[in-house]
Amino acid sequence: MDIEYYMKLQNAYGTKNKRERELAKVNRNADIHFDDTFDTADVIVNDTPMQMMIIKDTDGNVHKKKIKTRHSDIIRLGDYVKWNNQVWLITLLDPDDKTWNRGYMYLCTILLRWQDDNGNIIERWGYSEDYTKYSQGETGNTTIKIGDYQYGITLPVDDVTKKLTRGKRFVIDFEGNYPPDTYRLAGKKAFLTDDRYFGKGGIVTYTLSYNFFNEKVDKLVDYNETQVWICDYHSLNPIIEDKEDVVLQIDYPKNCIRATGKEEILSASLYSKSKDTTTICTDCVWTVDSNISQYLTYKQDDGKLSISLSKEYDDIGEMVKISCFDKQTEKNTSIILEAKGVY
Repeated sequence: MDIEYYMKLQNAYGTKNKRERELAKVNRNADIHFDDTFDTADVIVNDTPMQMMIIKDTDGNVHKKKIKTRHSDIIRLGDYVKWNNQVWLITLLDPDDKTWNRGYMYLCTILLRWQDDNGNIIERWGYSEDYTKYSQGETGNTTIKIGDYQYGITLPVDDVTKKLTRGKRFVIDFEGNYPPDTYRLAGKKAFLTDDRYFGKGGIVTYTLSYNFFNEKVDKLVDYNETQVWICDYHSLNPIIEDKEDVVLQIDYPKNCIRATGKEEILSASLYSKSKDTTTICTDCVWTVDSNISQYLTYKQDDGKLSISLSKEYDDIGEMVKISCFDKQTEKNTSIILEAKGVY
């Protein structure tokens, strides 16, 4: 008898030994009977239809569920599960996935919205916890509890959420409230549960502390046929009625550039003279002028300038002039940076 043909019939083709053949048999039988249980439900994992066992946890937390999927239905940390008209976040996985994919998911209770560097509005569902009870402060030699209204927000790790930095602000409040409550990103735990190195995704937990609403920069904007609050909002396509009313400014906090070989990112903004408004420039032209151009590498993209100074530069005192021209307002501005070696 052709053993390879027999193994194909048993869905065991490609296995190396009896143990692997038995494991393939177990997985095949589990797949066949997976939807026989009362706990199995039809769900959407990210955008993929899937069946999942959703089991009540023994600790009584109704916002937490044990989950199982077929061996062939891959799930990862940070995946969103749509079930029962709710959004859940997978926060824990068993790395041993020989027969099942199993773990835990938590109910998402907060939808965060913010604006990225390109001006796009981003939204992510998160699992939230009250961190106020864990907050501590110090006065003299005494440690005291302080109620500073903190949230712990768990989000999936992706190309957008991993760029969130301390100081980023969000509105968290009921719709229609004015002024709304705002919170500031005060800390993060990025690598407590990060399984990306073996292809199983990752989650990050941010700490948000109560902040103050700023009517000058926190705006109610149109988004997906509704209006949402965005902190520190910058208009991407402004209509400048009075060109003399605005000032072009390069946004760069340093007065020098060091020979590290790493990119520095420069952007430019239009500031209103008569109103406290700010607009990010997206249609501008950058120029770089220096006597050490052979050590400089730069490019412009999406209205920003990326520039780096080679590690081979070991002098001091040379100047780099960076200029920006905004096409809409025809405004020019420039800054002078001193080129410095690493030491």
